[in-house]
Amino acid sequence: MNDPRRASTALACISYVLAAIALCIALGWLAARITASQLLDQAQQQLACIENGQPLWHWRLQRPHDLIAGRAFGNARLARDGGMLAITSMDGTAFELGLPIAWSLDLAHWPILELSMQSDAHGTLGLVRQDNETSACVALAAAPLTPGMRVLRLDMRQLSWRSAQGMACPAPGVVRMLRLRVQIPAGTTLRIASAALLAAEPIPHAQNMALDLPAGATEDDVEHIATRAQTWPAPVFRLPAGISADRMLALRDQLRAHWPAALIVPAGANPQAARPARSYPLTAWAACVVYWLALAGLLLNPIKGPLRPWLEVAGCLGGPLWLVIGLHWGLHPSLSGMFAFAGGLAFALAIERRHLPRLWRWPATWRVWLWPLAPVPVAAGLIIFWGHRLQPLAPVHAFTYFGWAWLQQWLMLVVLMQRFERMGPRPGWAVIAIATTFALLHTPNGLLMQCCFVAELWWARCFLRSRTVLPIALAHAACALLAESGLVGGTLRSLEVSARFFL
Repeated sequence: MNDPRRASTALACISYVLAAIALCIALGWLAARITASQLLDQAQQQLACIENGQPLWHWRLQRPHDLIAGRAFGNARLARDGGMLAITSMDGTAFELGLPIAWSLDLAHWPILELSMQSDAHGTLGLVRQDNETSACVALAAAPLTPGMRVLRLDMRQLSWRSAQGMACPAPGVVRMLRLRVQIPAGTTLRIASAALLAAEPIPHAQNMALDLPAGATEDDVEHIATRAQTWPAPVFRLPAGISADRMLALRDQLRAHWPAALIVPAGANPQAARPARSYPLTAWAACVVYWLALAGLLLNPIKGPLRPWLEVAGCLGGPLWLVIGLHWGLHPSLSGMFAFAGGLAFALAIERRHLPRLWRWPATWRVWLWPLAPVPVAAGLIIFWGHRLQPLAPVHAFTYFGWAWLQQWLMLVVLMQRFERMGPRPGWAVIAIATTFALLHTPNGLLMQCCFVAELWWARCFLRSRTVLPIALAHAACALLAESGLVGGTLRSLEVSARFFL
């Protein structure tokens, strides 16, 4: 190789490395910005509820899925009854209904439980609360149930709470579990429409209770702040500047352990009361229909020329990116988001239908298996130095995840790679594009995005050599399952993406 050629190759390698480093940093920045915006939006919605005297914790109970585990704990049957949840006792024994809790409840400042309900017969309502992971307190006869009752209000501070051993429990404060304990005659039905927690007295203005967390705040700092502001019902905490998305959520969880109603905002932010942005389901569905029609048009009348790979990439990624980056995949993914996601995958299958055998093409030599598996010992090393004891995973889950990894790598490397190669000035830059796309499909999980970016850089290079996706899918599944078993809950917050990352 002559000197000009060598210099050109070296310059290309340096550019490639610098671009990869810059993109990796940008992915972390993007995740942090999305997380900061989400925290601020949530804090402003909480502030609007507080200032208007509305409940911070409110449960609409219309179907079994609205309760913990989707069932009653005891011998009772659940069913929908118009806009209410009907619970029928099978044998007259007590049963419990678990209210879903995102993090914890503040029963010291919001102690009034309001239930909208109807009962067919006389009965008894009790409550079960859990203040920590090991202790539970029960108020067996909190209130009587009568057939004419429509609304029931209970001040939980006035109840007689007892532990399982019969010892008196302290007044309720921060709790992590709350269940309704109902006893009605066999064959009778209790119908519940909603439950809410109300404040016993006006809550002071949150802006008068604001604290800035110091840079490099630790768990000890949070404990120190807790002693200074332990009586504040809804303080404002401004997070340190320049921290990652994972760190923001870790501090949020630590603060909420002391103040479930805390308003946690990014550095320098001053929350203002704001209602949640109004959603327009019909608009989302209309956009999905337009998206599907556009995909059908591209299939029926493919555009020739250099614009074609751009349109095909947009068609494949439009739905999945809208679902993930648009934060439409929460505890329950939106139907319109799933519809758009399915459209992107269906379009990818349609444009690659003649080349589907590439999905299961067997490698020509054993070396083709080894190169993609190189990140596996790296993942094991991360667990050894920064992880925790391996947690067992169900074989069905591992097998299912392998299929999911296989589908992802087929979309990235078989469907999109060749199109990115035609779009860029150099085919090698398609590797950067593929790795960036793969990372964006894990938004806003910052650390996971960066790990996926680095791993996909390697796997895309391996694919360019072998043009077989099976070993890469196996390596992808192995790395992800190792991370789930030994890193999640410690160094890595979770493997969740989209709005599920904030749960």
